[in-house]
Amino acid sequence: MTSCRGCTSDRLLLFLPLGNHPLANGFLAEDQLDQPEPRFPLDAYVCLDCGLIQVADQVPPGYFRHYVYIPSTSAQMHAHFEALAQVATRQFLPSPDDLTIDIGCNDGLFLSFLGDSGRRTLGIDPATNIAELARARGVEVVNEYFTSELAESIRSEHGPAAVVVTTNTFHHIGTLDPFTDGVTKLLADDGVFIVEVPSASEIVELNQFDGIYHEHVSQLTVKSFVDHLGRFGLEVFDVEQLPVHGGSLRVFARRRGDGPTVSRRSQELIDVETRLGLFSAETYDAFRSRVERLREQLVELLAGLEQEGMTVAGYGASARGNTLLNYCGIGPETLDFVVDRNPLKHGLFTPGMHIPVVPVERLLETQPDYVLVIAWNFADEIIAQLDDYRVRGGRFILPIPEPRVVS
Repeated sequence: MTSCRGCTSDRLLLFLPLGNHPLANGFLAEDQLDQPEPRFPLDAYVCLDCGLIQVADQVPPGYFRHYVYIPSTSAQMHAHFEALAQVATRQFLPSPDDLTIDIGCNDGLFLSFLGDSGRRTLGIDPATNIAELARARGVEVVNEYFTSELAESIRSEHGPAAVVVTTNTFHHIGTLDPFTDGVTKLLADDGVFIVEVPSASEIVELNQFDGIYHEHVSQLTVKSFVDHLGRFGLEVFDVEQLPVHGGSLRVFARRRGDGPTVSRRSQELIDVETRLGLFSAETYDAFRSRVERLREQLVELLAGLEQEGMTVAGYGASARGNTLLNYCGIGPETLDFVVDRNPLKHGLFTPGMHIPVVPVERLLETQPDYVLVIAWNFADEIIAQLDDYRVRGGRFILPIPEPRVVS
């Protein structure tokens, strides 16, 4: 990479070379296991001017036409999106006629809450299989990749949007400029752009290297939002810090007015990012060392359990989990299987390491001694869900921010 995809600075530092990885959501059918599996370098860079963590955009064209992640399998995400719908309705949607557009709407969970309250909605998502799930909820979906040209067409047909939302999508975008340009074309003059993404500061502070994969081409700081959106006449007027996905940002932006271009809340968080060293090379050198040590500790822990004759399974066939498994070299010789609540993944195998993915019920049927909570960002929900397993003596391994056993 030669320049930052957010602010165009050329002060990029390669700080975390993770090796060659398959695409993190490239789950395989059994008859694909003996076929060549594409792998790409997973090299993480950081812009020392705005703090944007980024990898080269290696996702092939059309990749998101069929997708396997859906938020509806998580109770936490139901509560999260219901709360977001309440925030949007209360603050920015005074009239039922006000339009909300969700870019990357996935299975329509967020928009369904707005629809239930009588608000006008429209989803945009390129995944054909996922768009059908959204339509089954009664959500109208444009089944296309979002572009500036599509934004013009949608505005012509549906009118301007009072709210444009994109949750856990913005950091999937390889070329941010045309995406953000399209958002400005959708927004009403007084419209609000709401973005949710994992927080780069949490990634660095808590060793969350597994959030880096080819689909997550960017991990954003508040400063990177302010710098990028400002280039398109948008100002960040509020930011919330959220616990979801291991720590996320919810950014609110609107067309720039006559007042200050950086809100007090945004500046406060940029000051925190500065104190954390997110614009300093030394911070990322230390981060790389911690990640390498984490890998050693986790591999050593699992090897010790294997020597003791203990059985171990995994929970969470997540994309971020596949970064963890491939970086640490954890395969079926260590994990008998990985369970997941998402039926779209059952019967498939994890990319790279080829561990079978099965329903959650398999844990109670086989009662392995330990469960590696690969989807550690949902650990509280998972451990509560598996109370019967725990009562029978099962124990859990949480890999991040450092490997530890809980019961």
